[in-house]
Amino acid sequence: MSATCSVPTASTTNRPVTLSRTSGAMALAIRIAGAGGMFLSHIVLARSLGVVGFGEYSLAIAWLQVLTVAGKLGLDNTSLRYVAEYVTKNENARLRGFIKASTRATLLASASVAAIVIATVFVLRDSIGEGLSNCLFVAAIMIPLISLRQIQEASLRGVGRLFESQISTVVWPVLLSLLAAIAWQTSSSGISSLTAILLHLIAIATASMMVFQFQRQLAVSDDQISPGDSCRQQWKHTAIAFLFAEALIALKSRACVALAGMLLDRESVGLYGAMEKFADVSVLASQSLGLIIAPQFAALYAAGRYPEMRRLMKQGQFLGLAFTLPVALAVAFLGDYVFLLLGPGYRAGWSVLMALLGSACIAAFSGPAAYVLQMTGRERTMLVITAASAATNILLSLLLMPVYGIMGLGIAQMATSLVWTVGVRSSLAWHPAWQNTPIPLHAIQNEVSR
Repeated sequence: MSATCSVPTASTTNRPVTLSRTSGAMALAIRIAGAGGMFLSHIVLARSLGVVGFGEYSLAIAWLQVLTVAGKLGLDNTSLRYVAEYVTKNENARLRGFIKASTRATLLASASVAAIVIATVFVLRDSIGEGLSNCLFVAAIMIPLISLRQIQEASLRGVGRLFESQISTVVWPVLLSLLAAIAWQTSSSGISSLTAILLHLIAIATASMMVFQFQRQLAVSDDQISPGDSCRQQWKHTAIAFLFAEALIALKSRACVALAGMLLDRESVGLYGAMEKFADVSVLASQSLGLIIAPQFAALYAAGRYPEMRRLMKQGQFLGLAFTLPVALAVAFLGDYVFLLLGPGYRAGWSVLMALLGSACIAAFSGPAAYVLQMTGRERTMLVITAASAATNILLSLLLMPVYGIMGLGIAQMATSLVWTVGVRSSLAWHPAWQNTPIPLHAIQNEVSR
């Protein structure tokens, strides 16, 4: 394969390649607002659905998150890498070709996944149960919407459109909260899990349409030169590596709810799902900051500006810890108020919430190290680390859940976060950019050809 598609070179563009105070503050503000919306939506849904109903809803959303990985084909992270690189090098023809190719592939793959899910649920409807089956039908409809939206958001981040790429994370949870609150207040009793996921669909569709409009405004000059076959092959190979990595990440982080759904009752699933969603609030900012600065790692690598990569890594880790640790502590100390908002049926999940918050704090120390590895051609390294983390999660969950119930899942998550953090930080320490080691051109070409 030709190495001309992705070889780090000096760049003369003026695109920002460090996390400025303005962009960092904007990212943090958006994620704080999004975290608030998520927190509010979890409270409204948990109270209005009850533990069992929330369990059905959580199972459907967990499968949605896992199956969306297949719908995206790894092209969201691939977009972060190549869009940022092509913008840095002013290669508009390749940029335009990549955006068009990734959009077509995502639409085809996500629609196929949705069709397979609908057919499978229809066949297994009697064994799954009517309530969960209906939720999964609606979740399948959301797979193409979420897949395409996340690809478009990645492209927007890659060209530096920070606000447009992040605002949907505020819009859809806030809209879901409002819709769920209205439905709950206008009903004589709590809403059903089907109603909740239908409202989720409306919120997601609204956010997806908004991002689609932003994507249409993304102007790329129309060059006559089209990307060659070597570039398309490189996109394909990179996307496959990211697809496997993201699938393993989904198993690492979201397999617990699915396992609980298969081995425990719906009440246990509802308890764990509620605690997991509250714990997730503490990591929203660090995850978002990682996605925001990921294309900047790709741009810095393409320009050979390694000291700035290290400085950006430190900034991202500091901002992530500055949000995750205080939020986790606040949720832990205000736990009584959390359960007062959720209702008495959820108080049994207190110990699990503490374990999940501990897991979030452990993972926060990894910072955006995973994105450094992904954006600089270390996909195989990430595959190994993620596979080890996923295996740890699934194995410990299966071993501990029969003995400790959902608390076993919480312990497994803590161990998984430890394996993940040690793995990415150790691998980063051996990265040439962290050792001030020049990267020979022939080594870069060999890396690209793989």
